[in-house]
Amino acid sequence: MESKKRVIRICMGSSCYSRGNGQNAELLQHLMDTGTLDGDTVVSEVSGTLCEGLCREGPIVIIDEVVHRQVTPILLADLLAGTAKE
Repeated sequence: MESKKRVIRICMGSSCYSRGNGQNAELLQHLMDTGTLDGDTVVSEVSGTLCEGLCREGPIVIIDEVVHRQVTPILLADLLAGTAKE
């Protein structure tokens, strides 16, 4: 089975960070450190970004160029597992 390679950008602007992207970044780091990502998901790149200009819709997480709004840690885990219902 081919791995799902993910490129993830987390907005670290003050609004997104205070609305939950601090916790999202910690969760992503934990999932990567413990190897508890979905079995065929490989995170090939993670980066923090400055403000994405979507402050009212934050926290913003961009996965494979798709912008996800109001991302909670639960939604982030579901997005990475491919089970999210947005």
